[in-house]
Amino acid sequence: MAFYKQLPLSSTEPCFRLLDIQPARHLDAPLVAEAAIYDLKTPCEVEYYALSYCWGKPGRNEHLMVNQTDFPIPESLSAALRRFRALQEEQQAFGAPASWKIWVDAVCINQNDNAEKSHQVARMRDIYANAHRVLAWLGEAEEDSALALDTLRRFAVDSAKEAVAIATQLQSEAEDRRAAIQRFIQRPYFFRMWIVQELVAAKEVTLFWGSHSIDFDKACNALERMTGSGFYPFSQQTANISYVYRWRDAYHARSEKPDDEELDLRLFLDTRDRSATDPRDKIYSLFGITRDRIKKGININYKDPVRKVYSEFSKHVLITRSDLQILSAVMVRHAAASAHNLPSYVPDWTQPKYGGGFLQRYYRFKPTHLFRASGDTKPRVTVEAVVDDKGGILADAIAIEGFRLDTIARVIPIKYLLAPGRVSSTSVTQAVLSKLAADALPSPTYPHTGEPAWMAYFRALTADRTALSPRIGERYRSDNFAHFSDFDLRDPSAIPSDLPDELWEGISRDVETIVEDKDLFVTERGYIGLGHENCAAGDVVCVFLGGEVPYIVRSAPAGGHGFTFLGECYVHGVMDGEAMDGKAALEQFTLV
Repeated sequence: MAFYKQLPLSSTEPCFRLLDIQPARHLDAPLVAEAAIYDLKTPCEVEYYALSYCWGKPGRNEHLMVNQTDFPIPESLSAALRRFRALQEEQQAFGAPASWKIWVDAVCINQNDNAEKSHQVARMRDIYANAHRVLAWLGEAEEDSALALDTLRRFAVDSAKEAVAIATQLQSEAEDRRAAIQRFIQRPYFFRMWIVQELVAAKEVTLFWGSHSIDFDKACNALERMTGSGFYPFSQQTANISYVYRWRDAYHARSEKPDDEELDLRLFLDTRDRSATDPRDKIYSLFGITRDRIKKGININYKDPVRKVYSEFSKHVLITRSDLQILSAVMVRHAAASAHNLPSYVPDWTQPKYGGGFLQRYYRFKPTHLFRASGDTKPRVTVEAVVDDKGGILADAIAIEGFRLDTIARVIPIKYLLAPGRVSSTSVTQAVLSKLAADALPSPTYPHTGEPAWMAYFRALTADRTALSPRIGERYRSDNFAHFSDFDLRDPSAIPSDLPDELWEGISRDVETIVEDKDLFVTERGYIGLGHENCAAGDVVCVFLGGEVPYIVRSAPAGGHGFTFLGECYVHGVMDGEAMDGKAALEQFTLV
């Protein structure tokens, strides 16, 4: 475009382009703007807005005249600019200026210039943070948009008690209001990768759904009150929005916890299912809101292939953090679907997280580190110049120090045993568990913990994550699982053989989710564990120094070097450092 040549951006100085949208009397009037370059300082020399929106699917474009140049823009952007222009017209009666400045990524960055794009993407955090307000465009209104936002405003109260009272008052209208909220949380906007940084960094955010609007923080607070009161069910879709709200709080209060590691990696783990047109943006889009130690491992360069971006990020995280949690994001089923030919230890961030790793499932239970398979050790990872046994350099290999716990002797396809033919739903009872344990384990007592075999089988099957788990704090159990409060696996005698049917039904639902992409296994020394599907007899179960959980690796075929990394696992009887007795010899595992 001609105006990019007229207004070149420096690659060394902090600067950016802004659009000055010209007024018009009618919504359908042509869109006209003047572009200019401004210094990107804090505070910024000019007041402007920043737009957050979905580009939408490629297709029919509309037009924006920029510096007398016809510029094609997506329909969604055209609709947003027209709506905001009309809003500005309305505000002129109150003394607002006739024109207004706005930053729009599709126009203010030359998307066809990878060098400029790389420099500007690195500054997007500052662009959104310095904006007077971020305008978040959800799209054109639907017939119940007003009802959805009215419901949110009603639930934007200070206490949970007030929310329960409001839920009671609205019961006669509940069906329509829930349907409206459902359409709100399903807006494509909320599933976009880039909105995380855009909303987290912003000082103020207003959501616009057609001509209707609401403050973002107010809407999120309302959504949490709504789900907490039982008026609307909590789901991954509601979490998709409330997570951003929590991250906003954490980001703006980050100076209070300068050494906190959890938020940085958590951002990447919990945004995995969000959409990004360019797979590199699964990393780049979070650059501005990560801590400096993580940020140093992200070199924004749109000329780099995806394999390099993902591999370099993983290596940096592995040598920077005091744990190995990023390895929990690796899932074997991704390898077949991946188009990026990644090393086995590198997560493919373009692939969905399915049920999530064992560590991710515990996020809501706190404290963060419920497992300590390697005790209090720290990782020992080598990411440069890994050499094979013939002196050759292994490209993209890493070496991690640890020891072999055992070798898998047998794999149990548990989801098919619990729901034969996948026709019926999963059904778990103590009788079922006792039979399965008798088939899998040689003794009625699990030798590594002294528990009844059925209980060890149950704890392995669930990765020790049900409400019966002794890992869950008593306060959390009483607040959230009151019906389980009398039962605790630390005391087997406290668990009667005839738990109420409704409790087993709840456990069965949990198990069905957990084993969706998992298999049980038994090792040569009689350990029972749970790992990602596709593990096999002969695979090695390892404990890496600094790892909270054990991991499974597979030796390279004859003539090859190193190991293929197959993911994390749960092994009953070693999750609290029991295997760290000094008897096993440390070795380096080369992962390729």
